Amino acid sequence: MNARTYSFSHETVFYFENRLVLLQPENMNLSQTENSHSSVNQQLKSLVSSYLDNHKGLTLNALATRSGVPATTMRRLMQEDQRQELAPHSVLALTSYLLKEKKISALLKKVNGPIAELLNRSFDQFIFDDKSAPHELHTDLNSLFRDKTVYLIYKLAANACGTSVREIKNIFGILGIEKLNELVELNWIIIDENERLHAREKNFSVELALAHQLTHSLVDCYKPKDADKGFNLFYSLSEGMNEEGINLIKEIEKNAVKKIFDLMSDKKLQGNIPYYSVVLSDVIGLTPNKENAHEAGVLQ
Repeated sequence: MNARTYSFSHETVFYFENRLVLLQPENMNLSQTENSHSSVNQQLKSLVSSYLDNHKGLTLNALATRSGVPATTMRRLMQEDQRQELAPHSVLALTSYLLKEKKISALLKKVNGPIAELLNRSFDQFIFDDKSAPHELHTDLNSLFRDKTVYLIYKLAANACGTSVREIKNIFGILGIEKLNELVELNWIIIDENERLHAREKNFSVELALAHQLTHSLVDCYKPKDADKGFNLFYSLSEGMNEEGINLIKEIEKNAVKKIFDLMSDKKLQGNIPYYSVVLSDVIGLTPNKENAHEAGVLQ
């Protein structure tokens, strides 16, 4: 399809025609995810080896770059003596790329064995159903989000109402216009017939480790001096808790997130005020080790 996209100077707006190309996912043998693999690393190593065998011109370093997994992590994975299990967000990014499935909820249904156990244990609480939350994980987009200004601009453009050049300039100044230009050139932001800026992918997911870094940029948007205007809310609560209490708190928070998500998805309630909500809880200091961690789930 054709979509008008814009290149922005500080005072002048130019537009050009750009064609969006939807790439068909490559086929891959899903039998590599059988339960016969005894560990996450062994299953991943088998998947990587199979993928490289089917793509003779692709190097391990190139695969690392394309999947968003550090090259050092990829090399350690392929070593025979690698025993430490890869971090969940690296497993998610690599599996998503190898199986050509960006929608996390769909990916969790495609894999089994140790990888499935790890991903479900680590990410199922962040996933809603396919129809209500068709979020996808884009490695290239997540790489761009390492720039917090880019992340916030794209987040504004991902709102149903989109955003505008004026809004970007008012919030981020000249730097924001420069970052907007980069997103336009990469075709991640397009413009509609009303000259509103829209994210190419409205429903996107951020890698968990990266989300931790980006949360700081959202918290920095909190304005305590504007509390009297009635838009913001802030509570900070802490206490020594046992695991039963922690699980009860998490359940309340997850239910709250689902309700907030439903409200934000209601077209009758959507408007032009760029609003955000952050739900966060964790242990202060080191997270206690749990003998039955695989059964109880991760504390996140």
